[in-house]
Amino acid sequence: MFNILLDKLPSDYRGFPIDSDFQVGIQIMQALENRELSGQEGQAAALALLFLQEDAQGNKLPLPDARTALEGLVWFLTDWNHDHNDKGDKTKVTDYDIDQWRIYAAFRQYYGINLNDLGRRCVGYKLVDGEVISVYEENRLHFWEFMGLLTSLPECAYTRVVDIRARKITPKMGKEEKKAYTELKKVYALDNPRETAYTDSQKDAIDDFDRMMEEQKKIRESRRLAAEAFKDMVM
Repeated sequence: MFNILLDKLPSDYRGFPIDSDFQVGIQIMQALENRELSGQEGQAAALALLFLQEDAQGNKLPLPDARTALEGLVWFLTDWNHDHNDKGDKTKVTDYDIDQWRIYAAFRQYYGINLNDLGRRCVGYKLVDGEVISVYEENRLHFWEFMGLLTSLPECAYTRVVDIRARKITPKMGKEEKKAYTELKKVYALDNPRETAYTDSQKDAIDDFDRMMEEQKKIRESRRLAAEAFKDMVM
């Protein structure tokens, strides 16, 4: 089992070099979820993205057979996650187009990572034999590292939207809570055509949800302070 605390992030699968960049991982998931592609076409696009076909010098690299390649694709997309949380619920909760700004802002705020400033970039120039040569720097984020950070984000705009999409409407919910979540699920649904603007009722639902989350924060903080005060009294 891979352990980020002990092991280096992988750059190959069974000896076959892969492009492990987080942007490649996102593109692979988008290819597999693309409804305009057949399952076979999506897999072919994903495998072409994952396995490197040439080295840095342009030399051809050996490619795995079909079975090994598909096993490598599953490994790349899933082996970073060691939680056992397969409850049969396949609800999609993230779309890397729709959620792009929420994810970008969260990484900037909590990790200080600018996801738009990663990859191969020009950092200067040097003179070689009278010719000006660009100097490049690799500043990459491994897909597994990206997914580990994404799924460990504290409460933020992205995690709140994910919670709304994953939340089940149950009979135990109060009338207002059920109404708010029902409306918000429509706002953030991923299986509906994208809306150009929110309706007034949707804006009200978002505001009500934000107020509810703020009140819950205050309640949790009050309970924490009360528990600390009680602890001080009895010690």
